Amino acid sequence: MVIVLNKNAFKLPRVDREKFISLMRLGLDYNRDQGVFSIKSYNNIEKAMEAISSILGGSEVVFLQSCIRCGKDFPCTNCNYIELCNTKNLPFSCVCPQCLRDRKQFEEYLEKF
Repeated sequence: MVIVLNKNAFKLPRVDREKFISLMRLGLDYNRDQGVFSIKSYNNIEKAMEAISSILGGSEVVFLQSCIRCGKDFPCTNCNYIELCNTKNLPFSCVCPQCLRDRKQFEEYLEKF
């Protein structure tokens, strides 16, 4: 089973103090008012994803990407370039399939990278 999370706000089951501290050290942040976690630092993102997966019973965890053109969040599953991508399913920025359909926007995106 694959669980898709939004990097800006996702809920996890209640964890013990040690796991909570470990998540904070791995770069997550916790909003007590809303009861949601978010990604604060990407330095240990792979380890953070492993820890989240473990908390969620071993399910594969993937994150939505944020489109740098329109700001929309989207999963990598619909992308035609998923096989070429180095950051697929990580909570980074990319260009959504809708914006990639526009040839001019795609060329502008390629020029930036």
